[in-house]
Amino acid sequence: MTSRPESPSCSPHHALLATVPALALFACGGDTTRTADAVVEDSAGVRIVQHTGPTDGEPHFAFAPEPIYRHGDGPGDYTFARIWRGTLLGDGSAAIFDAGSSEVVRLNPDGTFHSVLAPAGEGPGEVSQLVTSMFAFGRDSIVVLDRAQTRSTLFVNGALAHTASILDLRRATSLWPMGFDDAGRFLVATTSFLPGFEEEWLFGHMARYDPETGAVDTVASYKYVPGESNPAPGVGRVLVAGGQFVYVRTDIPEVVWHLADGTVRQISRWQLDPRYLTAEDLEAIEPILRDRLRFVNPGASDEEVASMTRQNMAQHEADLGNPIEHFKSPFADAEGRIWLPTSMPGIPGEGVPPYTVISPEGEWLGMVDAPPGLRILDVGRERVLGVMTDEMGVESVVVYELVDAN
Repeated sequence: MTSRPESPSCSPHHALLATVPALALFACGGDTTRTADAVVEDSAGVRIVQHTGPTDGEPHFAFAPEPIYRHGDGPGDYTFARIWRGTLLGDGSAAIFDAGSSEVVRLNPDGTFHSVLAPAGEGPGEVSQLVTSMFAFGRDSIVVLDRAQTRSTLFVNGALAHTASILDLRRATSLWPMGFDDAGRFLVATTSFLPGFEEEWLFGHMARYDPETGAVDTVASYKYVPGESNPAPGVGRVLVAGGQFVYVRTDIPEVVWHLADGTVRQISRWQLDPRYLTAEDLEAIEPILRDRLRFVNPGASDEEVASMTRQNMAQHEADLGNPIEHFKSPFADAEGRIWLPTSMPGIPGEGVPPYTVISPEGEWLGMVDAPPGLRILDVGRERVLGVMTDEMGVESVVVYELVDAN
């Protein structure tokens, strides 16, 4: 379907999104520019950045040795049960969704408790256990997406400002919001599928969605999931950065930027050898897998956890020597940089360090390591919001500063 023509001001989010910088477009032509270890070419209006040099150099930035603050295990701190989502606001504060309590909590810039922004419940300004995303805009505005209640809720300066149902999107499609364009419309992409298809690739879709009218405007398709006969080890992932779609295949060193109308704007490629499952990978998998099985089976004995670990490891051992993906689910920071977590075979979730980081201009910024045990929630304004878990299983919010690596 195609959305009707409208003024950007029709969107309740438009005023908040006016501060999101639009990335520059590149003129058509055939110009080629060589930079250090890279060739930049303009091909039919698409900017192509081909990195020709090694990708083992020092990164442009690094994590500071110690966090700016830690919240969750100190006297008077909010007690988190299961931290699921988080976002950094422009004023330096943070919003954290705790799935265990079904609350969105606001922390001050110094890490002290501010308030419960959204309590558990089904009423206006309340949330369920299935908050899938939180997007921050401006200094103090947050959009919260609740999958169970199929709605988008906008909070401004700590108060409920607007609620919109996205039930029609959920009922009619497998699409789900990934972010916004600069007109305030949701940029959505395929997030689910039915198995058993016979094609080599199941294609996903990028689209613009207006929750006020229910209109869905599909703008592009992409390789999403390989079929059973397809040996490709990776899948297609879509995220939003700077009001544009970004597409990554998790088994290919390439990032593709699409404008909100689906037009390909830029492609960045770099050198990376194919990756295969090794005995060293299996050694790294086993302790992580054991810990995760213990976490999701809290009543299991040590013998039962060990048995489940052996069964799971036997499946991975059968894949020894097979090709595997390079990355897990990518994410973008507030500066428009793309972060690609390293894939740990057999371990679901966000991936592990180091993180390959690509600039908005397609420049390879290096592989950035992270403090051991840190699970990243958001990156913005040279700060990293994440989660640390202690030996007792207590989760804490931490914020690190990104500093010059030189």
